[in-house]
Amino acid sequence: MVPFFSYSSAQEPLKFPEIIEQIESLQKDDLLTAIKLASFYDKDITQFSLEERIRFKRLQAELYNNKTAFDLAKFAAEEGLELTKKLSHPSINMARLLNSRGYAIESEGYYDLALQDYIAALEIAESLDDRKVVIETLTNLGAVYYITEKFQRSIIVLNDALSQAQTLNDDKMLGLVYLELGALYSYLKQEDKVQEFNKKAYSHLTKANEPHKALMSLQNIAVTHAAHKEYLLAIELYKDIIGKAKKSGNFSILSNSYSEMAEAYLKKEPSDPHTAYHYILIAEKYAKSVKEANYETLLLVNKADILNHLERYQEALAIINRAEKLVPVQAENIQTYSILELLRIKSELYYAQGLYEKAYKTQNERHTNTRNINSRNNLKALEGIRIQYESKQEELQANALKAKQVAQSLALQKANEVYRNKTFYIFIGVITVLALAWFYIINLNNQKKLLNSRETDHLTDLPNRQTLLALGSAQFNQITKNKTDYSVLIIKVDNFTNINQVKGYDIGNSILIEISLIITNLIGENTQCGRYSSNEFIVLLPNVNAQIAEDIAYNIHSYIYRKSWEKYGLKVISVSIGMSNNNSYLIQSYESLVKQAGVLKQKAVVSGGNMVCV
Repeated sequence: MVPFFSYSSAQEPLKFPEIIEQIESLQKDDLLTAIKLASFYDKDITQFSLEERIRFKRLQAELYNNKTAFDLAKFAAEEGLELTKKLSHPSINMARLLNSRGYAIESEGYYDLALQDYIAALEIAESLDDRKVVIETLTNLGAVYYITEKFQRSIIVLNDALSQAQTLNDDKMLGLVYLELGALYSYLKQEDKVQEFNKKAYSHLTKANEPHKALMSLQNIAVTHAAHKEYLLAIELYKDIIGKAKKSGNFSILSNSYSEMAEAYLKKEPSDPHTAYHYILIAEKYAKSVKEANYETLLLVNKADILNHLERYQEALAIINRAEKLVPVQAENIQTYSILELLRIKSELYYAQGLYEKAYKTQNERHTNTRNINSRNNLKALEGIRIQYESKQEELQANALKAKQVAQSLALQKANEVYRNKTFYIFIGVITVLALAWFYIINLNNQKKLLNSRETDHLTDLPNRQTLLALGSAQFNQITKNKTDYSVLIIKVDNFTNINQVKGYDIGNSILIEISLIITNLIGENTQCGRYSSNEFIVLLPNVNAQIAEDIAYNIHSYIYRKSWEKYGLKVISVSIGMSNNNSYLIQSYESLVKQAGVLKQKAVVSGGNMVCV
């Protein structure tokens, strides 16, 4: 508990450095008490000098931003900026106040206004040659650019900030930049880099004694664990974060962590929606103090998802309707994730209640939005820029190493001046041989990759249709000479178009991969399975008679039908299978064998699916 003192009337004057030191110390461990203490001293602010009042307002704005009290942060920053007008010369605190106001405005979703403050802050910081404030401002600019999907600008700005932070070798600056790079690479779908940058951010921010920012990086690491389906690791990390956030009074991180932990409990195996619901209610309690743009929508999305799994469909739809009203509130706000998740959950709710037409239309709307987003972002077009700037991240170390190499090279040159020409030609010869060998290896690898891409299906890694047709034709001709059996199965996943439309293409792809593994495991040795079309597989069974082939077909059909598909939100998946054998006067070629299997497969489909026709 911090003691409060009254400095009225004839008591000794306030000692500003001690006050600031006390507030800054408390800010790291007890944010709420630090804010109360600042509010207490705010009454006597007129006793401070002009520069001290400006610095005090800057600190107060930072405190409110850490608490996510953005209205109060903006007000304190504006009071400080008004005081700066009385200065006879520019002050670095003016740039810091602009950064604080910009951060508050950005957090409320007004990105264009935030950019104006950040650009003004950058001009002041650069004119005063304050590298730390320049780096802080660049990280703020980079964040606005990736939030508003201007990824190219974000890459350039954040790597400029990183280069300057590496030159300073300052832990706080490095931590801030790595924190934003982690967020940027999350948008760019580079998950390995996301984890790498967040770990670096946490290390540097911990060393710099910046607990609030360090917790943000730790929270991002937990999010990445969850994205990799490492839910137990994520849950343990969230519990650690919650313990630390409670001590410091950071309600934003508390609410976020409870919400994300609820989602982890929902998605882990086995799913635990009841515990998830318990934690989402706690997250809502802390969320009352969080005024971040989009946050309420994200919380409602998570809650609706949990209620859906609890089969409380009407409550979930009511939550979705609430969330949808919040989405268009701020025209400047980019709400890609919220919109897509709302559509996904709404589609699943309709599907669970048997409202298939509504489910189809909603899922179709989601796919249209996804295509539009992918087209707008065109992340592949950024690969060259991303790689170019990644190389700059190690530029300082490379330059230092180069300097050492040059010094060593000069020493070696002096020591071996007599043999310089001979050594040079030998060196050129070795380099030439190595270069030729390297180009040969690269070319060989590329040829292998190209050949492999022509022969295999990119999703299941099985042989593709063309490969299986060629292989089957060669096998059939050989078997015809030997007068032995040859059987073919064509397997179609029933209602696969509906699965894609309702559950999404990612789920559909996962199901195809799993079915391909089931078939491969059940058909035995000396056989071959390949992908025949989008939702069909073909199985070649050389030296297998009709009866054994029929048994294999029924085994595949039964296994897929009895298997639990609940992790994809489906109660059952079935297949239709056609089986043909060369022991028939109708079969004169491999093509006719495959055609007959296709006809029988189609007969199974027309008869209602979920059957084997032989």
